[in-house]
Amino acid sequence: MIVIWIIIALCGICSLILLSGRGSILIAGYNTMSKEEQEQYDEKKLCRITGAGMLVITVLTAVLETFGEKIPDWFWTLYAVLVIFIAVGIMILSNTICKIKENTGSKKKSYNKVVICIIAVSIVFSSLIMGIVFSKGKIEIAVSANSLDIQGYWWSNYEIKTEEIEEVELTENFQTGTRTNGFSGANLLQGEFKNKEQGKYTLYAYKDCKAYIILHTKKGDVVINEKTEKETRELYHEIEKILK
Repeated sequence: MIVIWIIIALCGICSLILLSGRGSILIAGYNTMSKEEQEQYDEKKLCRITGAGMLVITVLTAVLETFGEKIPDWFWTLYAVLVIFIAVGIMILSNTICKIKENTGSKKKSYNKVVICIIAVSIVFSSLIMGIVFSKGKIEIAVSANSLDIQGYWWSNYEIKTEEIEEVELTENFQTGTRTNGFSGANLLQGEFKNKEQGKYTLYAYKDCKAYIILHTKKGDVVINEKTEKETRELYHEIEKILK
């Protein structure tokens, strides 16, 4: 954690230096250009725009590190989207308002239009992909005589040997608590969680389903469910059968 805060502090200092209009040596790409190429840019504008974007990302990262487990799932989505938009925004601005205007003809203008169009399409495409990733997906649970196999969505699979299950219970009064590690989308909760009843436990569940199956195992509690309460009850009875 100390190392992360040191990195955040260094990023904050670099952001402030750039915001002052200095520190162009910190800007990747610009610092490797020839002197003639660098003269095509307004150095102070480039530094300030890069510094502003970097400062926003640094502040958001500090918020994530400060609140940790208490951060809601939507904030992680917002963070990822903002990082993409800021990065692309810096690219657009550095090739438009940061460039010293010259009468270079229609070819240069056409090139800039193409670059802007490509970046705009990239933003839309990235947002669409992220929307699909966070809003779709399913958890697949396969029950056999020897094990219970859970296939996560954009998260690691989990296997429980039937001999490791000490007790199983079905409940509709369950508080998931906070996530300490894992991946959650618009309709899924997956990973390591912590609440008052179980303490640290593993969760693979659909948010909209209020029924949960709690598996008390030798390695700790594992909580699962299906898309609906009916399907969850059916899964519970199926697990009960293999444990008898």
